[in-house]
Amino acid sequence: MRILFNLILLYTILFSSCDPNSLATNPAQMESYVPVYSKDLLGIKQIKTEPARTTINGGKIYTVGNLLFQVEKDSGIHVINYTNPASPQKLVFIKSYMCKELSVKGGYLYTNNFSDLVVIDIKDMANIHEVNRTAAVFPDLALQYPAKTNPFTTIYFECPDPSKGVIIGWKKQTLNNPKCWR
Repeated sequence: MRILFNLILLYTILFSSCDPNSLATNPAQMESYVPVYSKDLLGIKQIKTEPARTTINGGKIYTVGNLLFQVEKDSGIHVINYTNPASPQKLVFIKSYMCKELSVKGGYLYTNNFSDLVVIDIKDMANIHEVNRTAAVFPDLALQYPAKTNPFTTIYFECPDPSKGVIIGWKKQTLNNPKCWR
């Protein structure tokens, strides 16, 4: 009986000391993330091609034949012709806000645009266009929190304010008493 009592006491002490709110306190001043907003919902949901550009925040890649598709995290997809691997040529950039993933099959590119799944016809590189959209397929992408690069650290950020628009990105900035963290 005494062993059972000691085990219960030990578990109570261990679990009462694990208050997740005590792990992250609001510091007075901290390098944090601040949301970048847009109220142009129609514009940011528009899939369009732009001239090829430099890769800044490259992500996942996908190859089909001589084409390589590379995600530019949170902004779109680079289309690269690598027929000559020693001299790959960027063809176009497909703009898709909050783009995270991609797949290609049968001349169609599948990706996300915010929380929507979009299908893009890429059979004619001179006429790339959206052919289908399914809303809210990826609801987690609509939460709009800054990404954590290390699961064991706390990041601070300005709490999102939906009245300011849709979050299209995050920038680092020093904040006084940030109220949100993860």
